[in-house]
Amino acid sequence: MFRSTTLLAILSLLPLLAQAELMSSVSLPMWQQGAGGYYVRGVFSGGIESELLVDTGSSYVVLSRGTFAKLKRNGATSLQRTIRGTTAAGRSMEAKVYSISELALSEDCVLRDVEAVVLRNADRDILGLSALRRLQPFSLNFAPAALTVSACQPLADVTLAATSTVE
Repeated sequence: MFRSTTLLAILSLLPLLAQAELMSSVSLPMWQQGAGGYYVRGVFSGGIESELLVDTGSSYVVLSRGTFAKLKRNGATSLQRTIRGTTAAGRSMEAKVYSISELALSEDCVLRDVEAVVLRNADRDILGLSALRRLQPFSLNFAPAALTVSACQPLADVTLAATSTVE
């Protein structure tokens, strides 16, 4: 009797848990460029706007040299370490991993201290797993095109956290 009552109590909570998860998720509009991949808008520290290719095959957020130069001028980067890796084309390479102080994907979804790499030949910014892992569970939807993410921190919370650490 005790087991069945406990099981019924747990099962009755499942819809509430699912609803809470839906309420905390954020849907980010995506768009497709040409026949290529899907992109989302992002704003890095200092108001640096970017269109980020959503790439679950990329281990890190990847910054173009142009975006990195702007972030560096703003003092929004800090070198963490150097890694060796292999590109999608199979080439071995060395890359520096930086911490980027802030990446806002919307007012309701802000990440702080995001790990990113700068690749010499990168001509676009990429939203890779170093950010996506922190937003899981996440899903890609194509009709309408949206990246639905969880575990986001609203911009107001980030601002309050930054203010409280300064005091």
